[in-house]
Amino acid sequence: MNQLIKPRILMLNANSSCSVTKGMEEELEVPASLLNVTIDYDQIAEAPEAIESMEDAHLAHELVTEYVKKSDYDAYVIACFCDPGVQELRALGFQNVFGIAESAMHLAANSGGKFGMISILDVSVERHIKQVERAGLSDLLAADLALNLGVLELEDIELARPRIEEVGRALVEKFGAESLILGCAGMGLHKEWLQNLLNKPIIDPCWAGLSMAVAYLGSK
Repeated sequence: MNQLIKPRILMLNANSSCSVTKGMEEELEVPASLLNVTIDYDQIAEAPEAIESMEDAHLAHELVTEYVKKSDYDAYVIACFCDPGVQELRALGFQNVFGIAESAMHLAANSGGKFGMISILDVSVERHIKQVERAGLSDLLAADLALNLGVLELEDIELARPRIEEVGRALVEKFGAESLILGCAGMGLHKEWLQNLLNKPIIDPCWAGLSMAVAYLGSK
């Protein structure tokens, strides 16, 4: 990378929740400071406060696609686990767009053994399994289990962590997962705690997406 002009990366939260965007920025602050890039964070004001239903996901696809088409960054990380707009934008020639779910799956695949995914809701699981298939990694998926908590409920540590521990232990002990993917952009605040608890690699998808974007820029 050019040491004088830092490449610009946008971390785009596909929902309209400022608290999710702020939490993502706080969780990435330390590791991102080691990168020779400028990182901006934003959310989509017209989007739902949380992307949970299939209807939310379809709307997010449209809104993300339009947002990126009108902006000008060296790379984009779409910080929503359904990777809205990623395939559509690549079809339009945007090869600098990275979905956090796809990025996390490829990172997990290189961690050794099968990986488990912690989803927020049961309705998310089918969508995620299709994403794993599209990434060509179905043989490496141990299981995908849901917390049945909403996106904004993940910020409540006392509410979320008992359920995250229960699901995480099931993925490791029952399904043999050697690493776990946090299946939501708003789940990063639980990474270090869960990693210490289970002694397994825990992958924050936002960091995975950012890492892929930096690697892409470094290869140019």
